Amino acid sequence: MYHRAICRILGFYLGLFALILLIPMGVSAYYQFFANPLTHLQPHSTMAFVYTFLITIALSLVFHIIGRNTKHQIYKRESILLVIMIWMMTTVLGSLPFMFSKTLENPIDALFETMSGLTTTGSSIIYPKKYNPETKQEIPITLSIPKLTPRTYEFYGTVSPVRNPVTGKIILEGFDAVGRGILFWRSFLQWIGGLGIIFLFIAIFPLLLIGGKFMAEAEMPGPYQCSYSSTLVPRLRETMGLLWKIYVGFTVLQVLLLLGTNPKLPLFDAITLSLSSISTGGFSIHSSSIAFYNNPWTESIVMIFMILGAINFTLYFYLLRGKIYKFYEPEFFFFIGTVIAGIALVSWDIWDIHLPFASYFPNYNFTEAIRYGSFQAISALTCTGFSSVNYDYWPFGAQAVLLILMYIGGMSGSTTGGLKSARHLILFRTARHKIESLFRPDAVRCLKIGDREVLQKTSLTALIMFWLVICFSVLGIVLLLLNGIGFETAIGLIGCS
Repeated sequence: MYHRAICRILGFYLGLFALILLIPMGVSAYYQFFANPLTHLQPHSTMAFVYTFLITIALSLVFHIIGRNTKHQIYKRESILLVIMIWMMTTVLGSLPFMFSKTLENPIDALFETMSGLTTTGSSIIYPKKYNPETKQEIPITLSIPKLTPRTYEFYGTVSPVRNPVTGKIILEGFDAVGRGILFWRSFLQWIGGLGIIFLFIAIFPLLLIGGKFMAEAEMPGPYQCSYSSTLVPRLRETMGLLWKIYVGFTVLQVLLLLGTNPKLPLFDAITLSLSSISTGGFSIHSSSIAFYNNPWTESIVMIFMILGAINFTLYFYLLRGKIYKFYEPEFFFFIGTVIAGIALVSWDIWDIHLPFASYFPNYNFTEAIRYGSFQAISALTCTGFSSVNYDYWPFGAQAVLLILMYIGGMSGSTTGGLKSARHLILFRTARHKIESLFRPDAVRCLKIGDREVLQKTSLTALIMFWLVICFSVLGIVLLLLNGIGFETAIGLIGCS
């Protein structure tokens, strides 16, 4: 293994990451030095990004010195190790602004928030601290969840409030007490993690040569990896650059549409929403997520871009090349069918019913059921995690459908999580093929999806992936149960992760 070659590329990557840090640094500097101080009472985080930038530059120089003058190329083993190291280093460095700004002082909390952002998971550790009004000492938070089996949890908050410097009275708390620079950084982490920081690296630095092909294949998700990479790799840097241009174009378009349809929406909100939508990440700058805006147009635009983020980005590449026929493939129709089925099932289950756990919660009419059911179904299927309504009180059937949709996920080569539609399609077709072979053993036919033959190796890989996800899900649920978490909450947490 060529360790110096790995260090050389890590040095270049850290240099790129240092440049990326200039963007949230600029946002923080704007709100600290140029914006009206009366509209931004939260702690400023400019120096937190400056310190992180300097540490990143120093590490980049160290790796450059170690890897200088090496002539070795990287191949498959080195590429896999590089992808792992880049993700780990990005997580650690990305967590530093949270700690330096004292937004999240616990390193574990900062790492959790960063990893959740980069992997577009969308789970957040940000929660306001609670204080005794008389002693002003921090006290634990008690949270009761009225599920079928009611549970009460006790924990401490993570974010200190903003107080009046004279009276000491709490002015802002929770997300409202977090600086704009840090809130932007959370959403920006999801944006760079959505399409893949490896793809961005390859698009900018042509020096990888052969190694770039292996890094792209190591990063590229989904069972159709080989067929897509064989098409896209010959002009790898050009292709990755085009995919990122499409990604940026979608982001800018969503910002414009959000501002155009909702004039009351602040520019900062539109930008962070767009960063978290096309990346299917789901971070919001408000504790109530999309429900904070209560605007059907905003919800509709976010839904559209969640779907666009869940479609294989190579299809957009082909579309720009005039190859619209590439959309006529089984995985795309399977995904669209899942979207329609998910919306129909969830909307039907929440339409005009009596919600048993909260008598104050109104029943949905047909329009409301379609509006909220569509949004939550798409958010679940794309693994985004946005919410336009509190669905904790929804019927068990609707919540079960949402959980299943989370495990299905979007298309291969998209920004979504989940098992991906292609794997489910392969497993379904493989099962049908095996059943047919039992009843008609003489009719020997190749297993195909569309006009593409599915090799036994591909079917086995999809099955192994499915088995691993189920095993890790069960293990995660058991560990949470042992930690005192309720069964329904444990299932929801693992499903969202």
